[in-house]
Amino acid sequence: MTKKFNFLIVAILLTMGQMAVAQEYIAPVEQWDCEEVNGSNYHGFSFNEGWEVDFKVENQDGRYSLTSEDIVLTEALIQKRLAYVNREHENQGGMCPVVDEHLLKYRRQYVGFTDADGFRIAWVNFLWDDNLTDDQLAQDIILTSGGCGHYWHIKVNLDTEKIYGLEVNEPGEAQYLPRAKKRAPRISRPKRPGDDQRIRKTGIIHTEEEKQF
Repeated sequence: MTKKFNFLIVAILLTMGQMAVAQEYIAPVEQWDCEEVNGSNYHGFSFNEGWEVDFKVENQDGRYSLTSEDIVLTEALIQKRLAYVNREHENQGGMCPVVDEHLLKYRRQYVGFTDADGFRIAWVNFLWDDNLTDDQLAQDIILTSGGCGHYWHIKVNLDTEKIYGLEVNEPGEAQYLPRAKKRAPRISRPKRPGDDQRIRKTGIIHTEEEKQF
């Protein structure tokens, strides 16, 4: 009886110890820099506030991680108001597409900011470029020169619901612009649960030869 009782006490203590360990362990939550986003009429990649960029918006106060709701609103406002903002068709026409007539052709890159008035700003990069893979679009913001209406970006104030700052590339041969500052390597998201994480290159361009993907 005593041996059984002692065995029972030991078993209870071991179980309580395992429960205590389980309760103390908190699984780490990873914050990935980039998230793929999809909608019925858009596809792209949203870069979170920790992602360094080489540009700013007017009156910028900080960075902001766009939510899925923000991106839905951003796309709805662009769909509704772009034609008016783009009424002068700068760098468009002829062999250069009119951007508001071909929104489904473009893949997007989204970056969030805040300004000194507390407004949330979505900067959206549009690229109609079959040479770019989704992996490359997820590696870094791709800025270009040339290519006219195949490459453009715009800003959306999520609080006032104003879209503004439309910039369409000038005509001419499209070129990928190098970063002003090289990003450090980052940890890649495992493709499958249980896979090891690994350092991967950011895909940033640094030489003339690397301007073509």
